[in-house]
Amino acid sequence: DQAMQSPCLHSHSRDAAAVLCREAAPMHQMLPSAVAPRRLPSVAPQAVVVPQAVVVPQVLASRDMSIRQNADVLAWQKAAESFSMNEDFDIDMGASGRLLSLPELVKLMKDQSGGKRTIQALGDKIILSRMMENLNVPQMPIMFSTYRNVNKDDLEELVQCIEKEGEDDPKVYDIVVKPTHLSSGAGALIFSKDKWKKGAYNAQKLAEHMEEYLAKKAHDSESEALKSLVPGFIVQPRYRSSVEFNFPLEMRVVTLFGKARMGIWWWGRHKDPKGRRTTWLVRRPKVQGELGNDDAWEAVHEHIGTNKGFEVALALFKKTMPAMASAAEAISTAVGAPFLRSDFFIGSMDWGVRLNEVAYGSGVDYKQQPAGGAGKPVDDAPVIARILQEGLALCQRQPSANFLSKLGASDAAYESSIAGEPGIQVEAVSSPSRRVRLASDCRNEMLGAARSSCAIDVPSSGCETPRYATYMPSFRHPGIAQFPVQHPPRYARYQPVLPGPPAYVRPVFPGPLAVPVQAQPVQCRAPLLGGVRPVTMVPFAHMATPNIIYAPRAVQRIVVS
Repeated sequence: DQAMQSPCLHSHSRDAAAVLCREAAPMHQMLPSAVAPRRLPSVAPQAVVVPQAVVVPQVLASRDMSIRQNADVLAWQKAAESFSMNEDFDIDMGASGRLLSLPELVKLMKDQSGGKRTIQALGDKIILSRMMENLNVPQMPIMFSTYRNVNKDDLEELVQCIEKEGEDDPKVYDIVVKPTHLSSGAGALIFSKDKWKKGAYNAQKLAEHMEEYLAKKAHDSESEALKSLVPGFIVQPRYRSSVEFNFPLEMRVVTLFGKARMGIWWWGRHKDPKGRRTTWLVRRPKVQGELGNDDAWEAVHEHIGTNKGFEVALALFKKTMPAMASAAEAISTAVGAPFLRSDFFIGSMDWGVRLNEVAYGSGVDYKQQPAGGAGKPVDDAPVIARILQEGLALCQRQPSANFLSKLGASDAAYESSIAGEPGIQVEAVSSPSRRVRLASDCRNEMLGAARSSCAIDVPSSGCETPRYATYMPSFRHPGIAQFPVQHPPRYARYQPVLPGPPAYVRPVFPGPLAVPVQAQPVQCRAPLLGGVRPVTMVPFAHMATPNIIYAPRAVQRIVVS
């Protein structure tokens, strides 16, 4: 309570402290006289002293991070030494003599992927599905597939089956129609019974959609391997997670030299609307410098606020991460890829954990927890780039045929087309001596235990984070530069006496950009130290964010969301 009444000086800048404590006459003129905040006493800039001790933790943290990174790199170097790499994944880094950044490495991977049939086979969703079936990795089944031209008779038969069985079970309409040669969801259709009926879909309309996107090519920014794929389409059952974020829960597991380094629940980058939800499950070795099956997985994210869907999803990811990591390691080892991303759907009682797709040369963000566990996540891309470049000099190389043959793929170039299809053909591998298989206990964990852990259903209404104010917009004093006011993220919930939305306390110092948004005060019951008593608040809003309401410091501090 005492902290709420005192000026919030959270800056290390003496000038900024002086700005905050200086009289602000223009702001008083903007506020109603009944609620104008009392003037703050003048404080000389010399009164604010920054302790020298704050530098020490930063130095220690830097030293701890360096020690941890060295032990981390050593563990992955050991993994590289025992890794057999497919020659298709070898890259020419030139003779620059310096360590390249991860974006530079990814660009090289994409530019040099042309004609690499293993990379082409992984990008082709039909061939990938057949190889993963031989590997015994759980995935979503393919109900329909085609290359170049749509087989309308087969498509008509599929649609008739869906419409007939869908009369009794609407879930039959839950299908996904997507191209096999494009990325980023281009050309994909996600159906429910309502969408199918409202869109008046039938076999003819689906065929027209497929033919439109079969004529399209991958974007110029994609890898050479992806741009060389034969156009195709598949139809699969729709995966629905028990936590309804309007799309399935998906964990992107990144492997280096056959070992999972982290899993990524991707919501976009930090600046994106919901980028703070992006979560990294980072491997924490049980024994420093060694990678083992008993390693832990630490969650790293910047999400704040209450969101039941986020919390339940995070718990599901943590529980299923060991099985997903084992499956991703099996995939990368089977194809001989030193750097690969395997994406898994989780959260369905019907399907358990299922492989969705794999990606080579992924350009997403990679984050780690800083040393000491405090502060914002740090970029892990430089460490990954170092591990890759040093590891490529240590691993053993083998021809691509040694890997593809064990997955049932023929020894032919991808481009040598047969009747409009890729040259690579995949058949079932019957001989145990010449095939590789995912461990049965990992498969059972993905299908069995994962289903039982998805019993908690969270509707879409429980998957939204209430919109709190995390900062006060910058304000300007005459003749002084803008300075953002920072406040600690503390909230207290208010129960309105009058009808209205729930309110959350937020210390706010109103600036010239704040204007009153209603003439009548809002009466609320405020939980304070001495109990619950009614208080009166007059809201203010920042014009750039009209959906967020602020109250002046002199009355009560409130944000209504």
